[in-house]
Amino acid sequence: MGYSDKPLDNPVNWSFKVGRLFDIEIRVHIAFVICVFVLLAMEMPKGDAAGTVPITTTLIRALGGYAILFVIVLLHEFGHCFGARYTGGEADQILIWPLGGLAYTQPPHTPSAHMITTVAGPMVNVVICGICSVIIVLWTGRLGAVPWNPLHPMWPAVASIVPTEAQLWVIRVFGISYLLLLFNLLPIFPFDGGRVLQAYLWPKKGYARSMEIATSTGMIGAIAVGVFGLFIEESMLLIMIAGFGYITCWQTRRVLREQGAYGLSEAGMGYGGGKFDVVDEPEKEPGFFEKRRIKREAAKAEQERQRREQTEQAIELILRKVSYQGMHSLTDRERRTLEEETKRQQSL
Repeated sequence: MGYSDKPLDNPVNWSFKVGRLFDIEIRVHIAFVICVFVLLAMEMPKGDAAGTVPITTTLIRALGGYAILFVIVLLHEFGHCFGARYTGGEADQILIWPLGGLAYTQPPHTPSAHMITTVAGPMVNVVICGICSVIIVLWTGRLGAVPWNPLHPMWPAVASIVPTEAQLWVIRVFGISYLLLLFNLLPIFPFDGGRVLQAYLWPKKGYARSMEIATSTGMIGAIAVGVFGLFIEESMLLIMIAGFGYITCWQTRRVLREQGAYGLSEAGMGYGGGKFDVVDEPEKEPGFFEKRRIKREAAKAEQERQRREQTEQAIELILRKVSYQGMHSLTDRERRTLEEETKRQQSL
């Protein structure tokens, strides 16, 4: 079902296409755009502070930060998509919305495939942080310039280091990727940490029981994050994320119960994007190299079939010629073709 066929009474479907890359459609939710404009308006200097920092500088910093966030979230979701494809699964769409991104992936229904698909996303953040760390250290000449402190991810770990404006942009890339990595590793289903926990428990507890434990842990974690958000500034985002995590866990448990998944040892749920249809255990699809091998063998078999077809047509013409004109009418090439086919038949 394409987006044009999806009902618009579901707010999740309020998005628009911005491009397609690696045969994956990229969509942006309308709420994401609205949030950007709201946050921009909130960051604009007001009153006495209006003359402290030029509006253009504030605007550039804010837009640059949101652009960095968009790109890092997109790369993170591409990691999930490539992870799913590596396991032999499919990935066809990414949705960027206010709470991050959703990768619509369908890996094989096995613990290892789901684990690889999940871990591939945070690994992108690890790579980004690693590259930024090397650049920061080489640029500033100080290891302490890397903002390892999760409480201050946008400023060097050693407070006495004052980076230049250009260096600050690299630090911002590190900080945003670092925060996303740490937050995604929290064991709150359906975020990556919760999915890793579920995939880890799956072989030991079975799919249904592992999902029950992961969603229970996710609901407890969501409540903890929401309570923590009440005591810090700008807590709205944390409360929204906590609410989303809790509702998703609750919905997952309800759907699984309604479809009898708790009585099954091998039930499956689509990865990402709110797909909760229980399916039978599918056969594991071949990976990338196995698909290449199968494709080569199929091409070779097709070439052999075409060659045999041509040989059979040639033999038919030769035999017809012999029946009308005798063996003496055959050319040397026709004689060799007939002899080779005779030997092949005798060897069967």
